[in-house]
Amino acid sequence: MYYINEKTNMLVALLAQYGVKDVVLCPGSRNAMIVNNIAENGNFRVHRFTDERSAAFAALGMCGEDRQPVAVVVTSGSALMNCSPAVVEAYYRHMPLVVVSADRPQEEIGQNVGQTMLQADALRHCTRCSVNLTDAMGDTAYFNHRLVCEALVKSISPVAGPVHINVPLPDVSECEQSDTAPSFDCQPILFRNALASGAALLTSDFDFIFDDARRPILVVGQTTEPLGRMMMTSIRKQMVVLSEPLSDLTSEAFDGIFSNMPSELLPDLVIYVGDNMVCRAINRSFASIGNLKVWRVSAEGDFASPFMHLAGVVRQTPESFLLQLEAYLKEKAASRNNTMGEHLSDTMGEHLSDTMGEECFDNNFLSAWTVAFAEERQRLDEAIDMQRLSAAATVAYIHEQLEDMEYDYRLHYANSTSVRLACRYATGNYVYCNRGVNGIEGCVSTAAGHSLATDARVFCFTGDLAFFYDQNALWNSELSGNLRIVVFNDHRGSIFDRVKGLAASSQRETFIAGYHQADARGITTQNDIGYIAAKTIDEMHLGVVKLLTEETSRPMLLEVFLD
Repeated sequence: MYYINEKTNMLVALLAQYGVKDVVLCPGSRNAMIVNNIAENGNFRVHRFTDERSAAFAALGMCGEDRQPVAVVVTSGSALMNCSPAVVEAYYRHMPLVVVSADRPQEEIGQNVGQTMLQADALRHCTRCSVNLTDAMGDTAYFNHRLVCEALVKSISPVAGPVHINVPLPDVSECEQSDTAPSFDCQPILFRNALASGAALLTSDFDFIFDDARRPILVVGQTTEPLGRMMMTSIRKQMVVLSEPLSDLTSEAFDGIFSNMPSELLPDLVIYVGDNMVCRAINRSFASIGNLKVWRVSAEGDFASPFMHLAGVVRQTPESFLLQLEAYLKEKAASRNNTMGEHLSDTMGEHLSDTMGEECFDNNFLSAWTVAFAEERQRLDEAIDMQRLSAAATVAYIHEQLEDMEYDYRLHYANSTSVRLACRYATGNYVYCNRGVNGIEGCVSTAAGHSLATDARVFCFTGDLAFFYDQNALWNSELSGNLRIVVFNDHRGSIFDRVKGLAASSQRETFIAGYHQADARGITTQNDIGYIAAKTIDEMHLGVVKLLTEETSRPMLLEVFLD
């Protein structure tokens, strides 16, 4: 007999998939479904222990034989805490002890229900990973699957140690039963530690990642420094790359492509490198692709994928991985050139195209994206009326003028609308932005701090709310003339115009978009900051020239009014 419960069946299936052979089972009712289904499964060697403290130490002893993960399953309440001495020992001995605790549903926690305590993260200070499965809104099956995979991987890599999987479950009497073994189709998320000594990725590793993909896309999120221009240009010749100025000097604007995404542009494989993306539409679009595979690359070996569909994780620095990817793609292209050349030489002699075999994948896919990039660039350029004052026209004009400047400079864009303008009109540059959490606080202060650490000009582009929120950034006598600030003031948070669900709200302007009537003049006066106001297109042009060329001992600020 088996219990039919999605979390239980997924957990049991993944324990087997990740090679767990020995499981120590402790008695209880809340964990009865897990205990029963593991014992009935036939893929495990099961061991009975009544005392959870002894059970956890027994599992630890089994780990010592071949240093492979061994699981101990306990019921809810203090049963979990009885495992803590063994967990601490496993942590300092680097042993892959997997603690699985059944828990009560969230709504029963803290309600004076027996055998109940706060179990989630109860062992987090002495585990390599601690996860709590959920019944929350959204795709809980994928979410729980990712959590269990992450925990089981981290029990052995990059450093072995104990992990805790907490599983809230209903009362066993509420679950259906079946005489047929449950079939749960879930694949383990694979992990490759390419940061280990001598563990550089091999051609076979890349072959495995790409598998039979015909429409791969490389997605590059924010990086701490710009990626090599020549390297990224080389990769773009072989496969589609979606990146932003927060990482890539060769980035192409692409946000608008996702507003009406044709099927011929959808990938079957995504390799995701770097951190946050500014574009949000890419998350929803890729998450909706049923047969998509996503491989995540990060130095931390994290399991982050806003596109879901995570198939594998490579622990490697973005720069190192991309250098190896570039070499792999060149090798594949050269191999294909040679193969095609040998095949055609019998009938065509030496008259071969110089570009034959340049791409390793579906040539139509790469061509379709090349056309889409060009159309998006044309759409963005045509959308700007350079004779009418706007934030887009200002950003475009500044970057046009910066091309003629002979000094070194750094670009900071505040979150919200400003950084989205950077992704459209600052391509070819590297952009700094606080995208870790995407908050508007501290954007000006970060740019101000950067100006104190360099002799280069530091330009900060910010909306009005972000600027007024962070006005104390200018309350500093150390700041000098290498800091230049552009404030787009439309007296509200215009980013909220993009949120469709707010269109009908009568409170949007006042309480959500933060309508105000402030300007920056008083702030600049009290902090000895040069001030320029622009309310027309001509005033903006003159202000930009002054901002870019005038030498001053204190910072300068251009406020562009967009009423």
